[in-house]
Amino acid sequence: MAFETPLEHFETDVLIVGGGAAGTMAAFECGEAGVRVIQATKGRATSGTTTVARGGFAAAMAEGDGPELHLREILKFGGELIDPVLAGVWVNDIIEVVNDLRAWGAEFILNEKGNLDLKMFPSHSFPRAVHHYDTTGNMVTKTLSRKLRADARIGQHPHTAIVDLIVLDGRVVGAWGVNYSRGTLVAYQTREIILCTGGGSGLFYVNDNPPQVTGDGYVLGFRAGVPLLGIEMIDFQAMCCAPEELFGFAPHPTGFINAGAVFRNREGEEFLKSYFPDTAEKSTRSEVILAMAKEIHAGRAGLTGGIFMDATKVPEEVIQKQIPHVYKTCLSRGIDIRKTPLEVAPGSHTWLGGLKIDADGKTTVPGLWAAGETGGGIHGGNRIGGSALSASLVFGRRAGRAAAGHVVAAGAKAGEKRPGKVSIPMVSIPEAEQAWLEDLLGRREGPLQGEVRMKCRMLAHEKLGPIREAGGLSEALAEYERIEREDIPRMRLADEARSSDKVRGQELESALSVRNLALLGRLLGTAALERTESRGAHFRIDHPEPDEAAWRAVTRLERGEGGGIDFQADPV
Repeated sequence: MAFETPLEHFETDVLIVGGGAAGTMAAFECGEAGVRVIQATKGRATSGTTTVARGGFAAAMAEGDGPELHLREILKFGGELIDPVLAGVWVNDIIEVVNDLRAWGAEFILNEKGNLDLKMFPSHSFPRAVHHYDTTGNMVTKTLSRKLRADARIGQHPHTAIVDLIVLDGRVVGAWGVNYSRGTLVAYQTREIILCTGGGSGLFYVNDNPPQVTGDGYVLGFRAGVPLLGIEMIDFQAMCCAPEELFGFAPHPTGFINAGAVFRNREGEEFLKSYFPDTAEKSTRSEVILAMAKEIHAGRAGLTGGIFMDATKVPEEVIQKQIPHVYKTCLSRGIDIRKTPLEVAPGSHTWLGGLKIDADGKTTVPGLWAAGETGGGIHGGNRIGGSALSASLVFGRRAGRAAAGHVVAAGAKAGEKRPGKVSIPMVSIPEAEQAWLEDLLGRREGPLQGEVRMKCRMLAHEKLGPIREAGGLSEALAEYERIEREDIPRMRLADEARSSDKVRGQELESALSVRNLALLGRLLGTAALERTESRGAHFRIDHPEPDEAAWRAVTRLERGEGGGIDFQADPV
């Protein structure tokens, strides 16, 4: 079938999809094992949501602390839905990862004795957060990027969006996508694929993730046959809705709380005390977000729909120590947080569910692995602060090490001298997808892909946020199904897509991700509608209490016949 868009073929032993901390840690392990590895990233590695981790990540390294205590506290606050095997691996492995990061040049803040300056986070009994003040994610990103640039063993394919996996006889054998900087289609033949694409926050209009984070790993794995666990559990965080100069900025609420800030409603009431008298601002993140959402829902929001995070009574020296980057960012936009409270509302920060994996990141489909925010079972229904980046570093390393080990073992079995030189089936883009792409590239009428994309995002913002109810969830499901049935088949690229290969590639990448967003919205809506209770990060205003008898269980979604979604609940 003729294409205006050229197609490039690549062959490798391991294909890593994603450029954040998990993907980069996996790449290091593959390089060390001597197998061929390509890291395909929408942006440049290291990037992704690693950069939005601000205040630090948890490792039980204080005197008197230990992984066993860390694990107990993780399980206590996880909505009873965490896989204890995965959590146990994580709290033990993270200590080695921290030491390796330091050896690679990570500039964690030290105390006057030269030891790690561990910060206390809510719901932890010991200070555990290794940090670089409130720019920890940026510092870790720079550390990993320096090491990655120096490692010639790792093939880098930036500006590449993987559209779908290729499965042959029940095994993943490849993937295809688009390099949107060159405007070319790409196809990969590979032994193993590791999905490290982050979460699904791009589904929501208000979020603090890079725009490329659109839940690709969840959808790719689901379509390939991997179950999705606990996808209704989303970690919302306070993000600025006013002043206008800061709209969408994520101001690191944990840092504000540690500094002594309080949350107020429109009447000036410190409302968290009425919800949680014993813990107030020191409550878990999901509790704080839920209280915020309830205040907004009850009509006690400010003029732009948020509540107020007030640090005006916090001494300047405390602000300078706890949230220096946030303070300077606000000042650069004309806002002094010592004098002006920030109006904030819940936005999608990280997703707690994901693809079903074992302790090495292996999924239920041969040849397919997942790590970081793409993996499920690690965080259950809730999590305590400092967990997201910590788990991504650990499971990225474990998945990379295990996937590379499979390649080496297969090579040894085949009698090959070089690790991983195993016959790989030739792959191509499926004919139905080729036909759809050709039609999309030539279509002159129909809704613009950008308009359909925004529809998907606003629908999640309005119907799938922190406060949910049956009517809104059912409406969202019906509309996502309509978008998949009516809008996506007629969708067209902007006229500018004909001006250059680069613009065509960018439009094509965005259009292809619209399909992921629509399916992701349907998956999220299905799980949220079925869980008729409130637990952890999931709140139903029509079912406001936990239902221990029916719902001490993890939701599981699997691909059904004809593109349907099969739902199950697995008791804990």
